[in-house]
Amino acid sequence: MEKLTDGEVSAALADVVGELSRYLGDVSTGLFGKLTDADVLAELHEFEMLRRRLAVIDHALIAELGRRALAGRLVVASTSALLQAVLRLSPHEAKQRVSASQLCGPRWSLTGEQLETLLPEVAAGQAAGIVSTEHARVIASTLEELPSSVGPAEISAAEQHLVAAAAHLQPRQVGVLGQRILAQLNPDGVLASDEEHARHRSLTLIPQANGSYRVNGRLTPSCGALLLSWLTPRSAPRPAAEEAHQARGIAADSRGHGQRMHDALEELAGLAVRRTELSDSGAPAHVIVSMTADQLQSRAGWAETSFGQLMTVNQALALADEAAISLLVRDARGVVLGHGRTKRIATRGQTLALVARDRGCSFPGCDKPPEWCQRHHIVSWADGGSTDLDNLTLLCHNHHRNFDAAGWRCQLLDGLPAWIPPAWIDPERIPRRNHRIEEGGLS
Repeated sequence: MEKLTDGEVSAALADVVGELSRYLGDVSTGLFGKLTDADVLAELHEFEMLRRRLAVIDHALIAELGRRALAGRLVVASTSALLQAVLRLSPHEAKQRVSASQLCGPRWSLTGEQLETLLPEVAAGQAAGIVSTEHARVIASTLEELPSSVGPAEISAAEQHLVAAAAHLQPRQVGVLGQRILAQLNPDGVLASDEEHARHRSLTLIPQANGSYRVNGRLTPSCGALLLSWLTPRSAPRPAAEEAHQARGIAADSRGHGQRMHDALEELAGLAVRRTELSDSGAPAHVIVSMTADQLQSRAGWAETSFGQLMTVNQALALADEAAISLLVRDARGVVLGHGRTKRIATRGQTLALVARDRGCSFPGCDKPPEWCQRHHIVSWADGGSTDLDNLTLLCHNHHRNFDAAGWRCQLLDGLPAWIPPAWIDPERIPRRNHRIEEGGLS
């Protein structure tokens, strides 16, 4: 195979780059300041047309990568992964470019015959500088919404109409026009067949540079209904103003609706993990986290997961109650000093024993059943606490997240979990138990 590191750009591109360099030189020496107002607007418009036309080159280059199966020859998982490696793109951007190329770029059959572009009008509009990348995405999304009952001729006419509109409308306005076209071609309205819903279903978690994730997707009616029926009652504001809640140290709920929905979804994910774990007696997920020895000791700074995402050291260590976690301890240069202790998940037998003993969340006054609870290490696993019955108790999601900030502490008294309230609730700090654990006991 030819050496892929010795390639040269075409003479045509070299000429373009040379002309562009000269133009950039003129710009840097005040070209625009010498133009009239009308000329500045003309320059702006012409440059935007050029920017839009460049998408055609992008589509063709990416299509050529696919035609040559270059990703496979370089032992890369996909064309998208190849773009990420060569151009230093994010996974999201690389996938968007590949998708755009598949829709608007050249195509070939398995036997090498060239096929028509899937969206020829959009491709022609981009070549003419009429259709922007944003326009193209809106048009493609609109056409994707059309049910399978719509014929090729009607799809082509809709594409032509939308491309023509892109010459004088903003992308959002083109999207509105697209919805009108959808209403005409699908007069029965919003109700699509089960097959259409299944065809459009998707869910993507997109890692962000700050360590968080952005969710993008589309759920089927049944999935959406099930998810909403679960999230809605569990995302209601906590009635913290009630006297009973104040006595248990629960602060006023300042979360917005979106934050409450997020927390309910996190609770659902944790529940799924624990149910799987109970059924197969093994760790449902294994999280690999690396941090420095100083971070492990100080509980400060940022740890990195095997997915390349950052989270605070405290967040990483908190995962120890949800999934198996292995620590890779390294020095400041990144050299691995050793493998930290691997967190051992409570076995099925231990979990069943906790269910029998605690009967649900052990926090005083809580009525959450065992199925809604997490295993909590009384002495933190990160601080050397063992995964044994005399160091474990069941806590619901809410109390597991908030007991420490509220000033509560847990300990085993006579083999049963008891909770020591903060001084502002009880100056004598007399231990309390959940009434289910010991009727007539310390609670």
